[in-house]
Amino acid sequence: MGQKKLNDVIFTLKKTENKLLELGMNMLHANNGTLFPVDLIAVGAMKRTVSNTEGFITLIEAKNMISSRALLRIQIDTFMRFSALWLVDSPHDLAKQIIDGKHIRNIKDKTGNKMTDGYLSNKFTEVYPWVKDVYRNLSGYVHFSSAHLFDAVENINYEMKTLNINIGKEDLQYPEYSWIEVVECFIDSVNIFLQYINDWIILKETTNKNKVSNNLH
Repeated sequence: MGQKKLNDVIFTLKKTENKLLELGMNMLHANNGTLFPVDLIAVGAMKRTVSNTEGFITLIEAKNMISSRALLRIQIDTFMRFSALWLVDSPHDLAKQIIDGKHIRNIKDKTGNKMTDGYLSNKFTEVYPWVKDVYRNLSGYVHFSSAHLFDAVENINYEMKTLNINIGKEDLQYPEYSWIEVVECFIDSVNIFLQYINDWIILKETTNKNKVSNNLH
């Protein structure tokens, strides 16, 4: 096989939109079109994922690494918080609380732990080892931090005691493999979310609309 190209991984990412839209239609038609509280949370997360993906691709093609990494972190946040529905005894009750505006971080899971971002990332790391470190490192791109300073420095010459600073809109100092890496991570983030949507569709088909099932396992 030939070496991966950035355009190839971008094309792979673009194809996830069709998968998401197909799953969305399947979800809305499942169980004769009955809508459950979890469906509403899923719709919001799917909309966010489609928007994140479109924006992310635009930023990658514009060679904007800082904003690309920020959107990657937001997409990881999307699937982590959606996964919280699998960590409680009553997922539809949790969905109702989210709809009412309650913060997931203040709600406890079935073991009595508050579902903070740190807690959710730790849970995901049990299955996806990369999540915790990537999520933590990318937090510096969502909140203003030293990450933005380091990205503005293109080159340091310690012998001459000089540095090149870039405050332009393009981040041309990154090699192609860095761009490929961030896109592949975004693809993984979308695919994890799609797996959760697919799992919900399967369960929804067997859910009694007159007695909402509380268990997503």
